[in-house]
Amino acid sequence: MLTAESQYISQYAQDVLGLTIIVAGAPTDPDNSSVTVTLINEQTLTTVFSRTANRGAVGEYQTQLTSAESAQPDDYRVNWVYAINGQAQYYDTYVTIGQASPSYDALDAGMKEIVDQVWIRFADLFDAPQGGPNLQTYFEAKFHRGRISQLLRVAVGRLNTIAQPHMTYTIDDNNRPFPVLAWGPLLEQACYVEVLKHLRRSYVEQPQLVGGDIARVDRRDYLDRWGVILADEDEDLRSRLNVFKIANMGLGRPSVLVSGGVYGRYAPTRYAGSAAARGRMWTRMY
Repeated sequence: MLTAESQYISQYAQDVLGLTIIVAGAPTDPDNSSVTVTLINEQTLTTVFSRTANRGAVGEYQTQLTSAESAQPDDYRVNWVYAINGQAQYYDTYVTIGQASPSYDALDAGMKEIVDQVWIRFADLFDAPQGGPNLQTYFEAKFHRGRISQLLRVAVGRLNTIAQPHMTYTIDDNNRPFPVLAWGPLLEQACYVEVLKHLRRSYVEQPQLVGGDIARVDRRDYLDRWGVILADEDEDLRSRLNVFKIANMGLGRPSVLVSGGVYGRYAPTRYAGSAAARGRMWTRMY
């Protein structure tokens, strides 16, 4: 079981594995600018590949996976070997290759970061051997980043329609992209709330064994426990939502009437003092 922090990669993805070598606080090239990288399956202890990494910049080395190398979902250790001043150096990073998911794989880097940040909020739950909700331990359940990506679409739809003004942001249309740079934390919170709702729905069908002689773990109250968390997080979301909606109303671009306003060149009264604020004033005295 992998216990260290790991980079997530989708099955068959041609992602990049990288390492930055820091010596005395600064990026530094190793001897001969040579780094060997080895990918090892943590469960079977088999080596997927071992090769020389490519140098990108000072101290930066990387290698790109092929679809064949990322074909097997599992936990992996990435072993980096190099030398500095003749002394051998070693460093390990970790990778989790998950099941391929069209919903997750189609997202751009910003949206994937939102999904990953939501996933982190469930990473250290107690009742699952790999971390995360107990729901994912069931064969028939499909709780993973792909499911969160589907719920991300629901979250954007909620932000669009929950209050005025109505908006048409999406997660995959380049003509109407959700403004992640400005409102990423809000979308992350909205997606988190949708995931909590999904977990509550999923635990509704937990059966209760009646009259059985064999003891079992009863998880029925998970529905209520998640409900407490949901109430707190939904309140936080609504407090942020007000700021988001106001920002999309265009109230920050006021306009004023000039040159006499609706009366043109004529004032509403003969007395100049009562229309002193108008751009133009016309009176006729007898």
